[in-house]
Amino acid sequence: MYKLDTLIAVAEKYEASDIHLTTDQNLRLRIKGKLKGLGGEALTADNLQSILDMTLHESQKQRCMNIMENNGSVDYSFETVFNGKPLRYRMQVYNSMGRLSIAMRRIRYDIPTFEQLHLPPIYKKVMDNPEQKGIIIVGGETGSGKSSTLAAMIGTLSRFSDKHIVTIEDPVEFVYREPKCLVHQRELGIDFPDYAEALRAVLREDPDVIMIGEMRDADTVHAAIKAAETGHLVLTSLHTATAAWTFSRILNFFKEAEHDAVRLNLSYNLLAIMNQMLVPSEQEGVGLIPATEVFINTPAVRMYLKDKEKEAQLADVIKEGHDGMHSFNMSLARLINEGHIGITQAKSFSHSPQELEMLMKVTRG
Repeated sequence: MYKLDTLIAVAEKYEASDIHLTTDQNLRLRIKGKLKGLGGEALTADNLQSILDMTLHESQKQRCMNIMENNGSVDYSFETVFNGKPLRYRMQVYNSMGRLSIAMRRIRYDIPTFEQLHLPPIYKKVMDNPEQKGIIIVGGETGSGKSSTLAAMIGTLSRFSDKHIVTIEDPVEFVYREPKCLVHQRELGIDFPDYAEALRAVLREDPDVIMIGEMRDADTVHAAIKAAETGHLVLTSLHTATAAWTFSRILNFFKEAEHDAVRLNLSYNLLAIMNQMLVPSEQEGVGLIPATEVFINTPAVRMYLKDKEKEAQLADVIKEGHDGMHSFNMSLARLINEGHIGITQAKSFSHSPQELEMLMKVTRG
């Protein structure tokens, strides 16, 4: 039988980012972006149930079991110590064809910087003004590094001692242990019963900066807009592939009759949409590197958010490259020129491979 400490030891040995446990299948680890199967005995239902019991605090068990029964999956966080050092995991427990499965994502304790994440200078530039008010959205598909980017943003702001940062997360991932400012991290199921309640309460907690782990519905968007309108900086994430799709996804949370009002509100309160995807670098020691797409809501482009007829041109505005804006293809072209990836690999990640090929011909003269 696989024990929890054995699984963690193996994952640490191979520097795995994720541990995948599935009933009646072998252990799998994600190593440098690739899923690798390990030999040995198949995991049993008893194995997984034992790991589930060991990673859940008593205060979490009843809530998590109820959510699992109702939804078929549940998220929570787990902390342990290995060889004298603390480790933290984001746990996702779910059913697959009626069988228990667990995905464990390793969360680093050190707060990354934009430079360590290989993010372009526009990310730091956007965060350089700690007094700005509005909404910054980090977009990307699952596993694209959104949580790490949000952590880098919070880490940048945490050096200002006069700021109060409140995070609303499900679950808490990065832990800010030694910030100069005041940081309160609130976790679903431990510190509040549901997102709606946390969002109602947060403005009464005197925050300067609010981090909402994920925009998940119209109520979350309304809360973010209200917070921005009342003088706060709001950081959040959304599961979308491109910046233009991020804006469309937000609108789709609402009935069509509400779209014009939401457009108007976002046109004045949205600061930036910053989407990303992770691609494997061919340079030794780099590992995964982000390709990014950035939209900056300057007064000159606000009309493309406000006007329904102009929304379709949002992607073209990004491609013009003003004020640090850039498309995924522009980012992929930069990674090619820097020797991180080849053109064939870049085209496999591009949403428009033919456009990328043309862009490379232009940039190479």
